[in-house]
Amino acid sequence: MMRSLAVAAAATAVSLLAADAAMACSCVPLDEREQLRESDGAFVGRLVAVRVVAPPAQGEPISSGEPTDFIYRVGRVYNRGPGLRRGRRVRVRSVRSEATCGLQHQKGQLYGLFVMRRNHRWHSNLCLTTTPRRMRRAAEGASAGGPASPGGAGCA
Repeated sequence: MMRSLAVAAAATAVSLLAADAAMACSCVPLDEREQLRESDGAFVGRLVAVRVVAPPAQGEPISSGEPTDFIYRVGRVYNRGPGLRRGRRVRVRSVRSEATCGLQHQKGQLYGLFVMRRNHRWHSNLCLTTTPRRMRRAAEGASAGGPASPGGAGCA
């Protein structure tokens, strides 16, 4: 009995170490209305280019954690900030790989992004993206005050 518990504990420890090494991205479900209030900027944009900021030397592999600029053509702005204007291109810094919560790489695709301003640069990650439809609905709900909660003030 004790031997099987020790084997099970060792197997669990090995699997936990392997899972940590895999570095998979895991996001908490996003509340778009709350994120719209908390973000420094929010927009829907079309991804036009992806550029690794400091590519490694020739022959070295690109790491999933390499800083990468994702360039979007801004469509609709829901929370204005420096450079966030319809029709303009904006750079958003993230990491390269979706596995480490980097932004999605599908060029030509529309994305809803919540962005934060740090060191005069926009930053975001996979957990701060949404669909254009959900972004629009969040903005509509925020401007209308959102639906009243059941049993809240003003309910009959």
